[in-house]
Amino acid sequence: MSRRSVINNVQGWLFITPAAVIFFLFIFAPMGVAFFVSLQRWNMMSSMQFVGFENYVRMLTSEQFWNAFRVSILYVIGTVPITVGLGVVLAIMLNNILHAVSVFRILIYLPVITSMAAAAIVFQYIFEPTFGLANHILQTLGLPRLMWLNDPNQALIAVIIVGIWKRVGYNTIILLAGLQAIPSFYYEAATIDGASNLQMVRRITIPLLSAVTFFVTVMQIIASMRVFTSIVIMTAGGPARGTDVLPYFLYRNAFQYFRMGYASAIAYFLFSVIFLFTLVQFTFGEKRVHYQ
Repeated sequence: MSRRSVINNVQGWLFITPAAVIFFLFIFAPMGVAFFVSLQRWNMMSSMQFVGFENYVRMLTSEQFWNAFRVSILYVIGTVPITVGLGVVLAIMLNNILHAVSVFRILIYLPVITSMAAAAIVFQYIFEPTFGLANHILQTLGLPRLMWLNDPNQALIAVIIVGIWKRVGYNTIILLAGLQAIPSFYYEAATIDGASNLQMVRRITIPLLSAVTFFVTVMQIIASMRVFTSIVIMTAGGPARGTDVLPYFLYRNAFQYFRMGYASAIAYFLFSVIFLFTLVQFTFGEKRVHYQ
């Protein structure tokens, strides 16, 4: 190896060292500590007691745990397809609007930068059964009033609506950037061939936008599996555990019941599920991606 190559290698390692140290200290080290704690019985006030995989067995045989997992999956199913699909529709609409496009971008992106805690408090009032705006709109349309956050079967729907409101702007802006990166000559050639707008969307826009759609889908699944703030403020996992998602179930066991070992086992399960979802998407979903 030449002296120049050695210098280049040293310079490269020096450049990545700060990021690698931060990554190790704040990612890998906490993950290692969490796995160690998951093998212990510990309430943060007494000394740790090694119990092996007892916390994992207890977790997998817990009815409350599987209920939290089911609610999390329902939240993902209810949130991700709508946020991605609505993001595609809004991005296409914005891409065809030449005037005041910046204003519409700001309006659509405002929920993303709005504090989730503040938004959740406002939505609590919107979904209030007696004088809430949601029931007022339903009554105006001639539809029956709903109990929303007070009903186990409706509370999750209300929380899903908040999640969609919060995330669709992010998807729209990312997808809009992807749309504007598609070369215009594809559309010009299709216009010459007599293709309709719908045909151009189906045959050009959707295929060439698939890489960006794939990205936002992965990000939305991860975000949906990690939903927490809206649950804490709006429902606290209720009523009747109807909105008790995995992150909130983890939080309760860690900081209300002080079962740190059990909570750490839940955290590792949640990490494994998110990792598995992402791996499956990259294994099968990326095959459907078309690059320009």
